[in-house]
Amino acid sequence: MSKKKNRSIFVCRECHAEHAHWGGKCDSCGAWNTLEEQQAAPLAHGTATAKKAGSSGVRGRLEPLEPLSAIGAAEESRSSSGIPDLDLVLGGGLVAGSFVLIGGEPGVGKSTLLLEIARSFSHKMYYFIGYESVQLVALRARRLGLEDDAKKGERLFISRETDLESICTRISRERPAVAVIDSIQTVYGAGRDALPGSVAQLKEAAMMLLETAKTSRVPVIVSGHITKDGAIAGPRLLEHMVDTVLYFESDRLNHYRMLRAIKNRFGPVGEAAFFEMYAGGLRALEGLRPTVIHDSAPGRVYSVILEGSRPIGVEVQSLVSRSAYGQCRRMAEGLDNRRLVLLAAVLEKYLKARLAECDIFANLAGGLTADEPALDLALCAAILSSYQEADLAGLGCVGEVGLSGEVRPVARLDERIAELTRLGCRRILVPARARGVKMDPNIAKSADAAGVELIEIPDVATLARHIGPDNRGAAPARG
Repeated sequence: MSKKKNRSIFVCRECHAEHAHWGGKCDSCGAWNTLEEQQAAPLAHGTATAKKAGSSGVRGRLEPLEPLSAIGAAEESRSSSGIPDLDLVLGGGLVAGSFVLIGGEPGVGKSTLLLEIARSFSHKMYYFIGYESVQLVALRARRLGLEDDAKKGERLFISRETDLESICTRISRERPAVAVIDSIQTVYGAGRDALPGSVAQLKEAAMMLLETAKTSRVPVIVSGHITKDGAIAGPRLLEHMVDTVLYFESDRLNHYRMLRAIKNRFGPVGEAAFFEMYAGGLRALEGLRPTVIHDSAPGRVYSVILEGSRPIGVEVQSLVSRSAYGQCRRMAEGLDNRRLVLLAAVLEKYLKARLAECDIFANLAGGLTADEPALDLALCAAILSSYQEADLAGLGCVGEVGLSGEVRPVARLDERIAELTRLGCRRILVPARARGVKMDPNIAKSADAAGVELIEIPDVATLARHIGPDNRGAAPARG
């Protein structure tokens, strides 16, 4: 008969990590003075198998093991959220049994987005909110117009329940079309020491909600807080456990909202949806159009960035002026400042422009922020335009500029050209190496019909020849 050996372990009350010895700091979560001694399950002395697998003490029925050939593939069942842009980010809609996490900074509109889903959703929806009363939620819902439609008001059920077991039991028994928890940091199990928002509470909540979603086949959407660094608050395990992670962000001027997928088990990542916040809630936008002015000015050029599958037209601005404060400055808003310094050095070396004597300021109009190499050619054109006082009305530029002054091709050039054509640009500068890129015949045909001239630019020296008073085009049409 084998002897039993009692042993002690030290468990962190914050993250439940196990340690063989006591220490002042948990090696897993970094919390101080959180290790508590507990009795571990006894091991059979000298039994290697018990040491490796017997510590869990799991007994009872085991889940069956089946060969892959005998397991039928589950049919992908999706339901529309009622918001086409949100469905695009999700990969086609809400998958049955999926677990979705939406994170964002305070005040960005996470709760408003969840109520927008309720306004557009056509089935029964449960809304559990833990940090405000149901009366306040109803007040915001009336402002969004949910009460105007009696059927929508009857399909949305609101509760201030924060007990985790009660929430999961209700979802499993009543099977709503979708369940929303706002937020995951406010729900916790009754009778446990873990405080709301702690690492242990988040792990427990994520595990129970995940199991509920998978067994009941009910999509569960939770909102999550973020830290001051912009990451979702809590352990990284939370993002690993959920099926989809969406970030809800705002631009620098707080005019627009962007919903971006950074993880999606049921669709592509990188897709983005754009919204505009107004008094009645959130309004979906097809894209962020730049402010197109009929009377152009030097230093203003148009280009296109990509957000997921969407091309977005942007206005690149530059101001070059002789420095009056000694050392010249290079400042960029919405663009990479280091990229501005690099491109200014390239122009000075290969064009012999005396930019070292000038201050250079660059801006991406509309409060947008982008760091994409495809903007290089537009930024160089804007700098030269301002330096030479050349008005470049209606000019669009797409291309990356290398350190040797060459203009390199960029991805999805045909879509960028189509977007600039739609904005009304009459001349578009493209990389010369794009000659072999096959464009969509419909796009080329529409560009020809609009009278758009595509000009191939092999290097910055060629770019300079197209910047000047004799190379003005028609101004873009009003947006």
